[in-house]
Amino acid sequence: MKRFLTGSLMLGLTLAMGVAVAGPGGAVVHSQSCAHMTGTATLAPGLSATPTNQTATAKAFMTTCTPVATTGGSGATTAKLTIVKGSCAKLATGNQTFSGTASTKWKNAKVSNYTLTFKTGTGSNATVATITGKVSAGLFVGKAVTGAIKFTPKAGENCSAGHPIKDLTFTNTKPFVVG
Repeated sequence: MKRFLTGSLMLGLTLAMGVAVAGPGGAVVHSQSCAHMTGTATLAPGLSATPTNQTATAKAFMTTCTPVATTGGSGATTAKLTIVKGSCAKLATGNQTFSGTASTKWKNAKVSNYTLTFKTGTGSNATVATITGKVSAGLFVGKAVTGAIKFTPKAGENCSAGHPIKDLTFTNTKPFVVG
C-alpha cells in the first residue's frame, strides 16, 4: 500500500509539473510530434557577399502529427525570423544563430504561438538548422519545442552579382516535437 501511495504521489507531481512521462513500453509521451514538415522561406533583402541584416518569412506544412486527436494530425505554420548580418560566406560556413516567432494553425483550428531559435551546423551540415524554443501562447503553452530542418537555395540564386539568395525550400531532418 505504501509503495502504491508513493508511486501515485510521484506520478501526480510529475503530471502537475508538466513533465513528459513514460508511456507503454517506456516511450516518452509528447504533447505533439510531427514527423513531416516541408516549406519555403523568403529572405529580404537577400543574401549576398555583403553582411546585411535579413528578415526571413517562412511558411511550412506539418503532417503525420500524433496524437491526432489533439491537433487533427496536421498544421500550417508561418514564421518571421531575424538573421543579423547574414551573408553568403556565413551561410557556407554555418554555425549561425537566428531567432523569431512562429504560429501554427492546427487542422482542428486550434493555434500554437512560438518563440524559436535556429542554430545551423558546420561543414556539410551548414544548411541544417536545429530548432529550439517554447510555445508562448495557445495550445501547448509553456511546452518546449525541438526539431531540425535542412534548407536549399532556389536554383540560380548563387550569391553572384545580381543573384542574391532570396528563396529557400526546406524539409525536416528531425520531427517537430512539442512537449
